[in-house]
Amino acid sequence: MIKEEDPRFMHLRKKVAVFVVVAALFLVAVVVLIGRENDLFSPKYELGFTVPKGTGFTRGMPVKLSGFRIGRVKSISLNESAQVDIVLQIARKYQKWIRRDSYVKLVKEGLVGETVVEVSVGSAAQPVLEEHGKLTYVKTKGLDEIADELAEKVKPVLGDIRDIISYVNDPQGDVKQSLRNINTLTRDLEITRGHFDTLLLDVRADVHDVSAKFSTVLDDADRTVGKLDKPISELDRKLPGILEKAESTMGNAEKVSSDFKATAEQSLPKVPLLLDKSEKVLDKTEKVLDGTNTVIDAVKDIWPIRSHVKKPKGK
Repeated sequence: MIKEEDPRFMHLRKKVAVFVVVAALFLVAVVVLIGRENDLFSPKYELGFTVPKGTGFTRGMPVKLSGFRIGRVKSISLNESAQVDIVLQIARKYQKWIRRDSYVKLVKEGLVGETVVEVSVGSAAQPVLEEHGKLTYVKTKGLDEIADELAEKVKPVLGDIRDIISYVNDPQGDVKQSLRNINTLTRDLEITRGHFDTLLLDVRADVHDVSAKFSTVLDDADRTVGKLDKPISELDRKLPGILEKAESTMGNAEKVSSDFKATAEQSLPKVPLLLDKSEKVLDKTEKVLDGTNTVIDAVKDIWPIRSHVKKPKGK
């Protein structure tokens, strides 16, 4: 009898056995990796602490040291004093940093992060905390407590703001009165501005009239100066001749006087009577010469003439 077999089922037992072995090895590798990540295979020891309330604590929540995970919360139980005992399971390799003065507190990583148990690093002078040792719990404020505290602080501020708003809205208050006074002052300023604009227009018209009149006066002065230019130029033209004639006349008078004195001296021994008369005539002549000099000096001091007369170089 011939035995027929399907080639697809050949060595099926071996294939199933290999598959099972590979799956088991993969599962073991996964367990090992997870255990290593969570320190499941590392030696551990336990520490505990007591809190008044267990709010925020849960089994399995992480325990961190300096932000690094070192263990987890193993158990939470209520003791005889109605307080909560919490046991931490920590990897023994981190024991060297947890000492007698270390403390724990419940913190939240960020505003929306998970809640963790934070263990502080102890000082080097203190001994290492042994297994089943007790840590000191430091209470931290939760969000509800912070909100309540903030509300208590904000309440007085809100009260002051309410009082300020009431004071500002008071119709008989200083603020409302000041606003009414400012409005009145604004209206008065508008009226004053209108009056000032009218005054400026009147002043502008008066200035225009004064300018016109002043221009007329200047034109009249120009015409008067134009009329005086011709006589002054004529006087400037004739003045040098007049001065030359006056100087010539004075020179002739002085010559006549000197000649007359010489004649009188020659005639003195002969004609005493004539000498007396001559002396009288001489006195009159000298008076005339003095008067002439006075007139000439006065003429020289006149404004249009003195600018053309040069001072004599000698006496």
